[in-house]
Amino acid sequence: MTSRRPIRAASAAGARGRAHHSLAPAHLSEATAAATVAVVVGGIALVITGIGMTAMALTMQARYGADPPPDVGALTLLPTLGGIGLMVLGGLLGAGGVAVLARARRARLATGVLAGITALLGAFGVVVVMAVPPPDVVLAVGLTVAALVFGAASLLLLRPRR
Repeated sequence: MTSRRPIRAASAAGARGRAHHSLAPAHLSEATAAATVAVVVGGIALVITGIGMTAMALTMQARYGADPPPDVGALTLLPTLGGIGLMVLGGLLGAGGVAVLARARRARLATGVLAGITALLGAFGVVVVMAVPPPDVVLAVGLTVAALVFGAASLLLLRPRR
């Protein structure tokens, strides 16, 4: 047993402990914060791509001039739906990444799963682009990079906290 009294901090700032010396938010590691920013940027890129696809599909009839083919309306359906799907997916990824940075409940899980689905779609896109003749190598490389980025982001967002 000791009779010494405990020494208290001189101020509240001294009692608080060390500050967080990182650009990442305190609840995320550096790698997870970088992955979250990559998901947000990728989501914005997907929204822009979806807008371009939808605009291309909706203006397809104007490219044929006065005499469009009879089935041009059917040709616009798939790119329109794909563009709208990309806009929704990109919006969800962007909103999920912002929610992770804002520390919303279960945002890491939802954004990680969505990034994993996007990585799988990117990998599927690589296979399709390379299987349909003539193969487009530049598009395949872009899709591969996107699939790797979203896959790594998914793994980082879904790993358990330490």
